[in-house]
Amino acid sequence: MGFAIVIFILFGLKEVMRNTSRRSDKSNLVQRVQKTLVAHQMINKGDGVLVGVSGGPDSMALLCVLSRLASDLDFHLGVAHLNHCLRGAEGERDADLVCSFARQLGIPFHIGSAHVLKVKKKLKLSLEDAARRVRYAFFKKIMRTEGYDRLAVGHQMNDNAEQVMLALLRGAGPRGLSGIAPVRGEGVIRPLLYASRTDIEAFLDKEGIVTVEDTSNDNPQFLRNRIRHQLLPLLAAEYNGRISEHLNRLAEITRTDEAWLEDVVSNAYEEVKRDAPKGCIHLSNDALLLMPTALRRRLVRKALAKLKGNLRRISFAHVEAATDLIMGKKGEKTSHLPNGIRVLRYQNLLILEQAVDKPRTPGKSHKKKLPAATIIPYPLPAAIEILEMGVGLRFTFHRVDQLPDWDTVDSTEIYLDLETISFPFILRPTRPGDRFTPLGAGGSQKLKKYFIDHRIPRKIRSVTPVLTDQHRIVWLAGQRMDDHYKITRATTSVLGIEFFLLDM
Repeated sequence: MGFAIVIFILFGLKEVMRNTSRRSDKSNLVQRVQKTLVAHQMINKGDGVLVGVSGGPDSMALLCVLSRLASDLDFHLGVAHLNHCLRGAEGERDADLVCSFARQLGIPFHIGSAHVLKVKKKLKLSLEDAARRVRYAFFKKIMRTEGYDRLAVGHQMNDNAEQVMLALLRGAGPRGLSGIAPVRGEGVIRPLLYASRTDIEAFLDKEGIVTVEDTSNDNPQFLRNRIRHQLLPLLAAEYNGRISEHLNRLAEITRTDEAWLEDVVSNAYEEVKRDAPKGCIHLSNDALLLMPTALRRRLVRKALAKLKGNLRRISFAHVEAATDLIMGKKGEKTSHLPNGIRVLRYQNLLILEQAVDKPRTPGKSHKKKLPAATIIPYPLPAAIEILEMGVGLRFTFHRVDQLPDWDTVDSTEIYLDLETISFPFILRPTRPGDRFTPLGAGGSQKLKKYFIDHRIPRKIRSVTPVLTDQHRIVWLAGQRMDDHYKITRATTSVLGIEFFLLDM
């Protein structure tokens, strides 16, 4: 399916000539936004609309357009701007510009500041994710305290195209290919979503509106910026001059299909679910067997989302492992998923359960000493189970911009700088005199001291394996990784390792 989509995008319409560009109607941005507001029922009469304004071209154009429509459509506006305290004087300059423009339009404004770097470090997030969380928390606070009904943000057509291309490159399914929604829960609206960057720039130029540009938008370290400045311009010049338009069309089609399919899945879920104790979900395996593969996958995803509360770190491979159990493939009856989730087939049930307040400590259920070392061959398998130890390891490769939110990562998984590893790996018992440098520690220490300092019981110490490469301990499994392998600014490729217990 993915290959067909790419072919459609790149070669879809023969009449588009190389190096041609679509001329924008530069005078109708206000009318276009008005149609979008009405078509998606974004604003009701009497609503208060808070506009998130950074000072950049998109949000400044959005504010100006909405100010012109407010009277006719009977809504009132407010402006919110957050200084992320990342760019010093540039951040102060942006805030001043937004305040000045809001005063000029006669619109009340709300200015705030937040130290995003502190949030990033505290919650172990990427900088982009930390900034987004802090920004939306600020917007929600203003909406709540000042009585605004909607939050308008400046995402536009090119942003959506970049989002869809990012999803394609990451191998996302239909939900990822749905792109940016015009309306999101909690009152978030995107009135510019059907306007292109060219339309917006022409409008700003015509109106003489001064804007600022965040220099981080040009940093090639971020994949999204490389898609914006390198990949999409190349595709437009060499393959399809309307690539952004076609990616937006793909998102629109997929998004409406997804909305319909969600109703189908919800109805089917009610048919297959069975009574289950708290912390578990039971599905009828016989009923699942009668359903098409696509529906089975969606039902498993829905069950996982209900059990876990979200689908973070749940990949296609995890869903496929669970659906394999339904089909009885490979004779397997249990599959271990991230965050302590276990899926098993028992009689006529597919059972999904999550460990609650039960730390998944290696060797907890084993009284025997660990066996001799096990060499893990390279290239690495997707997963390996070591029956003698009662444990398994799952390996995944990532780009730096694909890493999960650090607040979702627990002690059963680590992420390493791939270039620092000397393969092959060896999983073995601890040995007298073993030393490592715990992540974040100032120097090396004996494992014995680490065990004592962290109050790890003796019965656990003797059965906790270590993962080493050819030079040193990489990971005290289920406890702490070695600082030598941590991800830094120079990291380009990442190896993820997840530890899980086998049912013995």
